[in-house]
Amino acid sequence: MKEEIMKYIEDNFPNLSGEVHLRFELGEPYKNGTDERIEQVVNRVTTLFEEVFQSDDYIHIFIKDWNETEDIMFGNTTPEYLYGLFMKQQIEEETLFELNEDIDEMTGEIIEIKHEYKAKFVSSQIKSISYEKILRGIGNYEQGREPSIGQAVYFISIEKNIIFHMYDDRGCIISSNEVEPLVPLYHRYNDWLVDYWRDDFDAIFKKI
Repeated sequence: MKEEIMKYIEDNFPNLSGEVHLRFELGEPYKNGTDERIEQVVNRVTTLFEEVFQSDDYIHIFIKDWNETEDIMFGNTTPEYLYGLFMKQQIEEETLFELNEDIDEMTGEIIEIKHEYKAKFVSSQIKSISYEKILRGIGNYEQGREPSIGQAVYFISIEKNIIFHMYDDRGCIISSNEVEPLVPLYHRYNDWLVDYWRDDFDAIFKKI
């Protein structure tokens, strides 16, 4: 199964992003650390998730785990929490690499830096996944709450050609390679769109 989803990502969503996407604000205007912020985050992201996916949908979950015991920047205090939510599913694993560019201070040349990470793959119907706990865990991470999820989690529907990615309590990105699947989200949850990108979204979706 991991070979199938890796090939699908390579062919359709290089760098796990699509040609078309919407970015939604989750936490504002509430302050970091407040109950009001986390509850709005969870309510909004769960609403969007359930708008995109139905309980009988079969999806793939792609997980980027940069360090399985401790996050490089913040320290993941509950690193195994995410995997404990997949007790009923098989988790496949692969070691992958991500390339970043930097400048050599001595020569001024651009160099490529290879970062290794563990990729985990889960395939299941939505109704068999504790997606609410996953989304809340991601929301908890930078708010200093537990249990938290520091891994990057991507929900992928091959049938719908959609990737759903909540990056933290600030927001989530819903990507596709087609405009049509995202049109209902643009209109129904327009007030939640990130204002910084609103002109770009309007140029694509407003007249549809």
